[in-house]
Amino acid sequence: MADILNALDFQKMNLKWGQNFLLLGTDSYLADIAIAHIKASYRDYDFDSSIVYADEVKAGELAEYLDTFTIFSSTKLIIIRSAELLNKQELEVLGDYFDNPSDLQSVVIISQKANSKFKAWKKIISGCLTISCDPPKFAGEIRAWLTSELRRIGKVMTPKAINEFTQRIELDYNTAANELNKIALLVGERKQITNEDLAALAGTRAGTLIDFYRALGRKQEKATLEAVDLMLEADWEPLQIQFALLRFFTNLWKIQLLRQRHISDTEISSRHLSYIFFSQRKEYLDFAKSYPIKSLEIIMEILLKTDYYLKSSTVDKRLQLELCVISIIAA
Repeated sequence: MADILNALDFQKMNLKWGQNFLLLGTDSYLADIAIAHIKASYRDYDFDSSIVYADEVKAGELAEYLDTFTIFSSTKLIIIRSAELLNKQELEVLGDYFDNPSDLQSVVIISQKANSKFKAWKKIISGCLTISCDPPKFAGEIRAWLTSELRRIGKVMTPKAINEFTQRIELDYNTAANELNKIALLVGERKQITNEDLAALAGTRAGTLIDFYRALGRKQEKATLEAVDLMLEADWEPLQIQFALLRFFTNLWKIQLLRQRHISDTEISSRHLSYIFFSQRKEYLDFAKSYPIKSLEIIMEILLKTDYYLKSSTVDKRLQLELCVISIIAA
């Protein structure tokens, strides 16, 4: 595969009209900021902009998007979303476009994955600047993002506040961006953000995910239910909370399976939990002690049923989540 540029570094690039881009990965926040940079770079051009959804478009319609210009502008920006869902015929149409791409338009292809074994994908990759839009894997990546964002918004954060922010925030750029926006609004015109500001913000919102996980890991039913209520009041979607539950217990299951293979906690922490903040790994190891394998098997069934009910049932979703939590802690 051609060289891949990180989406955060891509923001610093100067772009020219007629370039084409492949935004590759699952992080929608990074894809959005990449698209924003592309549009901002082309703001001096009079161009039409079209959005194509790969799971809806047909081959003929896609060809028309790629080959047709209007009388109202001489240039065109085409954004193709979820390109991994393109069927064979539509994918071939897109690939063939790069045999002779137009210098009067730029094409932005957003895809969770690209299979370079297919001829069409080879053409796409060869004809595009590939931008990595993968979610952060380590706290250090959140820290690097935070440093860049603070510079962009003209704020500074004390070292203690930076450590607190990066340790407590979920490994997700969108969540981190939302939290930073709230902090910036809280401090107003003041340039420096302190640990006290983070503490003040925590008092006005639903607690962080680790607080929710701590209540779950310690089987504190009341605290867990209160955390669910706070998240719902803070406009979390019920399915977001269900996904957070699934992710938490998937990690505990992984720990317990590794323990069954007589792998030490030290090795589990260092080699198999690298995507969890270092300061939280010991906590996860302790949480797992509260949930043996048999309990985790039951919990996965509970989560599967809850997912079904949240998507299809007319029963109150808050009640569904509360029943789910109660059942989990009793498992």
